[in-house]
Amino acid sequence: MADEATVPFLKYALFCQDTAEEENGDLTLKGIVDLLDIPEPDGSSEQESPVLTNVDYNLAFCIGGVTPGDHHLFVTLKTPGIPLDTPPAQKVEWDDGILFQRWIKTFRIPVQAPGVHSAAILFDGIPLGEAKFLVRFVEKQDPDKS
Repeated sequence: MADEATVPFLKYALFCQDTAEEENGDLTLKGIVDLLDIPEPDGSSEQESPVLTNVDYNLAFCIGGVTPGDHHLFVTLKTPGIPLDTPPAQKVEWDDGILFQRWIKTFRIPVQAPGVHSAAILFDGIPLGEAKFLVRFVEKQDPDKS
């Protein structure tokens, strides 16, 4: 089994509202996000900005199966609407003996439309997977009917 070639893989990836690292090194993910409900825009006025709201989420992910050496990590957001600016790739030094590395990256995500919002994770140009959440419109509640 030691002779098998290692291939990078994504162990997990998800969006959450907060994270905490315990003294023993365990990671706690708080408020995992898979669905975001936002009020449907009323359309009565022409909006200057296509952004309906901004959300601040952490992207927590873990990669394994990497050979020691210098590598490049690339994370990009894909959302419905106007394309977002893509951040540059991050240089990653993977030391011998490391089985997994985890990252927590904070993003301010501009929500422009309902649909799937995702973060694609690439390692050395190899797509490893995505973390996703769905945005949907909900009807505004009339405060007089509460």
